[in-house]
Amino acid sequence: MTGAVKFLPNRVWRVYRGGSGIDLLRRAERAEDGHFPEDWIASTSPANNPQYPAAEQGLSRVAAAGREMLFGDWLAANPEETLGREHAAKYGANAALLMKILDAAERLPIQVHPSVPDARRYFHSEFGKTEAWYVISTREVEGEAPYLLFGFNERLDRERFCREALAGAFPTGQGMLHKLAVRPGDCFIVPGGTPHAIGCGVTLIEVMEPSDLVVQPEFFCGTQRLSDAERWSGAEPLDALKSFDFVSETEAALRARCTPEPERMDESLSRIIPGRIARYFEVQLLRCRGTYRFFNRENRHRAGVVTAGDLELTDSAGTLELHRGDAFFLPYSLKDCEFRGVGDVVFALPPALDPLRN
Repeated sequence: MTGAVKFLPNRVWRVYRGGSGIDLLRRAERAEDGHFPEDWIASTSPANNPQYPAAEQGLSRVAAAGREMLFGDWLAANPEETLGREHAAKYGANAALLMKILDAAERLPIQVHPSVPDARRYFHSEFGKTEAWYVISTREVEGEAPYLLFGFNERLDRERFCREALAGAFPTGQGMLHKLAVRPGDCFIVPGGTPHAIGCGVTLIEVMEPSDLVVQPEFFCGTQRLSDAERWSGAEPLDALKSFDFVSETEAALRARCTPEPERMDESLSRIIPGRIARYFEVQLLRCRGTYRFFNRENRHRAGVVTAGDLELTDSAGTLELHRGDAFFLPYSLKDCEFRGVGDVVFALPPALDPLRN
């Protein structure tokens, strides 16, 4: 039977600067901001980086059976055990989820990810990009408190926003989004179509559909000039702008829609983004305080990231040491395992094949 495996570090180049939060999470000797501010986990999706072409960028690798290999190749070698027969029949050697550890030292461009219908219509992709955020840590950057720009507020002016988007800058459009203060432990779901931008000083886990589709109309991310391919992901600009849901709402309504209450599964495990809400994935949080016997009650594979503490994971194949910042994968065929230690884990699960099971 296939046991749990650890992902190797997989830092990915982006146009924005950051990454010191990932270094601090992993207790690195030096914490530096640069152009590798993300670590991609459970990825079989290549990164969309026209400015930084590199072979296999974004693709995760695992340490399995004494050697290193691409995660996609490891899945393809035994898809029924790693993913399950039904999942593999529908998605192939693809976990149908993507996790990232992301750390921003500057505001990301105002952006949107398409819904599945818009991804098919304008980007020729079967995956959109609904995503979720779980905030790990925050810090001030040059005196600015950490924040998120999220959702259109009552000042939305669609015509002006689109005009500024085509011009490549948002002198008034930025003020059309809610600016939310954030702290560790905050959790949000970001449905496809919802405008957003991660502000400076935020380190978080992202869970999303397995694509890198983004519409980010601004010409600049920090000091980096964005190409048209990076701004529109290959679509015509007027079509790409249709990915935005131009709906204004109050902050209270936004939080009610996008910050679901956690659902306790037992004393240690909670659903923080239930599958019936996210539709394309589920996010769970484990708080282990000693020994925790994990059971695969959903009969699905999952990826995990240790966000605090140190743990040991023991299954029929052996024991993995897991430290803060480590990422790992529990295959479909693994029905139970044991965690020992004091630590927190964020899990990402793929979509249920039967939506009624979410």
